[in-house]
Amino acid sequence: MAHHTCDFLIIGNSAAGVTAAEFLSAAAPGKSIVMVSNEPYHCYGRPLISYLLEGKTDREHLNYKPADFYEKRGIQTMFGPEFEAVELDPAAHQVKLAGGEEVAYGKCLLATGSVPFVPPIDGMEGRTNVHTFITLDDALDAWGDAREATERAHAEGRESRVVVIGGGLIGMKAAEALSHYVDRIDVFDRSPRILPAVLDEDGAAVVARLMEPHGIYCHAGMSIDEMLGDGDRVTHVRRTDGADEACDMVVVAVGVRPASKLAVEAGAEQGRGLVCGPDLQTSLLDVYAAGDVTQVTDMLDGSQRPLALWPNAVRQGRIAATHMAGLPGALPDEGSFAVNAVDFFDVTLLTSGIINPPADGGFDVRVEVEGDEYVKFVTRGDRLMGYVLLNRPDHAGMYTAMIERGVPVSSMATDVFDRAPLNIDFPQGAARMHRGYPSSKLDEHGWPKAEGEECHD
Repeated sequence: MAHHTCDFLIIGNSAAGVTAAEFLSAAAPGKSIVMVSNEPYHCYGRPLISYLLEGKTDREHLNYKPADFYEKRGIQTMFGPEFEAVELDPAAHQVKLAGGEEVAYGKCLLATGSVPFVPPIDGMEGRTNVHTFITLDDALDAWGDAREATERAHAEGRESRVVVIGGGLIGMKAAEALSHYVDRIDVFDRSPRILPAVLDEDGAAVVARLMEPHGIYCHAGMSIDEMLGDGDRVTHVRRTDGADEACDMVVVAVGVRPASKLAVEAGAEQGRGLVCGPDLQTSLLDVYAAGDVTQVTDMLDGSQRPLALWPNAVRQGRIAATHMAGLPGALPDEGSFAVNAVDFFDVTLLTSGIINPPADGGFDVRVEVEGDEYVKFVTRGDRLMGYVLLNRPDHAGMYTAMIERGVPVSSMATDVFDRAPLNIDFPQGAARMHRGYPSSKLDEHGWPKAEGEECHD
């Protein structure tokens, strides 16, 4: 049994973990860093796996750091199924890996991300043509199955059909990617609309209508109760209305859950995600967490929930690293809010903040509809709280900055909700300032610079 020792152990090799590793290598020179992951790959952009299937990117460009990223920074990597962290002993400051190796650490960062939530559906267990769509391997498996399914279907003189269970962002991106290889895709979601977390009913209806020319048909308010078939393959699904639907394969994309099992079994406190202090340290001494695995404070409504978004993972990875490195005046984690940018074929969708406000919350809503464009602004008092920009991306960055910085709408020199070209400076004092750091010590993103090396997200 091999034993390893390091100053910093990072479990996870995606946005939060990679950001933390990069920052630690610069902020704590001479300290040893070990990264472990159950995936065998160089860090890749999970949001890009659908684009790989569509041919919009290739395997090489899926990686978002240079090939020498780890070596250049002296980061020891242990990637692959045998290096999955299976047991955390916070008292001994030690982690056991699936292959039997052990890693002793000074401080540990849990950047384990999310795992797909797979609901219990009768007839699903053991089926080889049922897929999730979170990792690169998930996408490649689904891709291969879709192509083979279409070959079989066409040889039999029929169209190939895929069922996607879940009409959220992951399910809809899976549908888009696979639509290039099969004839018809039916998307089911129990919610009364698709994309329930990022759209309202009217906006979702526009997206659903625009998907149909691409062979994607959305069924809101309906899901799947049972999978039927011969042997190890599903050939039909039974809908919640009792009707049977023929299919060649199924993608389950109901949602994700924080991958917190390792920490919880070690005694870490968990709410809707791992509970962390302002320094992103969990309830376990010297064990920190960042990204999808954490419970985040929504800075707009104060709710506590996971925020499974790439920008949040990057932000938390850097904050955690500053505290793990012991930098003076390290910033606390003060929460975040949702920001989404996604496209489906030629449909663009940008949403942020509170988009479905409660009726009794003192919110005002402004909606503009023109053809396939749908725009919604949510304000409370003099502050922008959220927006939906469907097929009208104008000024999205400015709107997000207004939400983040609390810029009064009345302080702007023109109607900021108009799509006309704008050239606006924010009022003095609206820009975000980081306590304890003079401006000369901040990088172009407003983050503390690491001594001796420039840091990039």
